[in-house]
Amino acid sequence: MATRAQFASKMLTLLMTVATAVTPVCGAQSEWTGQDDIAPRTLEVLDVGYKLPIEIVAVRNLVKRKHWLRDLELEIKNVSDKNIYGIYFELSLPDDKGTPNSSYGVHLQYGEFFHPGQPASADGKPIATGETVLLKVDELLWRGYENHLAHANLPEQASYKVRLIVLAINFGDGTGFMNGGVPYPRNPRERARPQRYVRIPVDSK
Repeated sequence: MATRAQFASKMLTLLMTVATAVTPVCGAQSEWTGQDDIAPRTLEVLDVGYKLPIEIVAVRNLVKRKHWLRDLELEIKNVSDKNIYGIYFELSLPDDKGTPNSSYGVHLQYGEFFHPGQPASADGKPIATGETVLLKVDELLWRGYENHLAHANLPEQASYKVRLIVLAINFGDGTGFMNGGVPYPRNPRERARPQRYVRIPVDSK
């Protein structure tokens, strides 16, 4: 079985593959009001055709013009009948090409990052059925992003499209979801399902 470091490396490679291979869902842009403190930023979540054990119940501060990444909050609810020991999202900016050959991205996580086939550690604190948790970008990552903006000389519009991919969800019992939201272990006889990006509502202030 792959080590946790190897799993993390494979997941980040998968992110770059999925981000270039999937056609986004096109939706009408909300009308830009021109207000000084907000930006017309949108959030799209990758849907690979499976019902996930989590629900995003709130997205806060995404449309802030300044410091939006440091203040971003995702409220996540466990809607399954199992405890969830780990959630790992990749958040990317497909129009931010300030990094050569790739778009900018950071991660958000709850709990320990481990392969769904591995058991949870004894001191893990799970999200019980019906419970919610608040995810924020780690300070080291948002500081890195703000430093990136200070030196990359990018237009503000480069951050208007934000995408979220589920790289791993762990039940701690050897099962979960990975690769964008595919059940693990996967039925080898089941064909891959259609993939798309789905826009979700965000706060307006």
